[in-house]
Amino acid sequence: MNDIEYKAKVDFERFKNLFLAQNKNYFRKLGILCSIIFIPLTILFVIMFVGKPTGENFLYVLVSLLLTILGLLFIFKPFFVFYTRRNLVTKWFYFHGLKDLKQDFKEYKIEYDVILSKLGVTEKFVSGNEVRFPWFTFTGKYVEFPEGVYFIYDDGKNSSVFYNMLGVNYLFREELQGETLFIEKDVLDKNPNLLEDIKKLIEESRKKYKNRKIPEEEKQELLKWLESVNGGKVK
Repeated sequence: MNDIEYKAKVDFERFKNLFLAQNKNYFRKLGILCSIIFIPLTILFVIMFVGKPTGENFLYVLVSLLLTILGLLFIFKPFFVFYTRRNLVTKWFYFHGLKDLKQDFKEYKIEYDVILSKLGVTEKFVSGNEVRFPWFTFTGKYVEFPEGVYFIYDDGKNSSVFYNMLGVNYLFREELQGETLFIEKDVLDKNPNLLEDIKKLIEESRKKYKNRKIPEEEKQELLKWLESVNGGKVK
């Protein structure tokens, strides 16, 4: 694949889509778990209320029903209250070069350069900082929105509901540990085979580096690419 360069424009609405795309799988699994637990409980509590219509039994029905609805929403229409996690939003925009973080979220807007190459993704921010991500850091899956697509990065066990529930982090997990790749719709329109090319590059990269059977020449090429961030070697 030849290098493709474009500007990614992200405002708060697009950031919400980016966040939901990255965490969609986790929310879906969480919703399925809630549904498995609370649908039978709701039926049981309804039976209890019919047999004994007390205020306590009605409260059980109400709470269980609300949790069931919440689980179904997580499956079919996941949502997140961003204003309760201001640090999550400001951290992402600050990393991507936004300076004024005191303004309302609706005013948040950032633009940064993206370069897609055969080795991975390069992002250059207005701050002058530059980051690079090899293709094997992505899963190969993407989520489509009207403004473009979001390629999901591999966050390992962070997407596992059961793993998160083993510790206190299941409510305060790090939702954005890596970099979700955003590709503008006009870029896709100009490059009709781009999605398939990227999926192929990710698949080949993950297979190659997972098995660790990497020719020395290719290994050095990747290291040289990673080390050339900001025009010089990483120390």
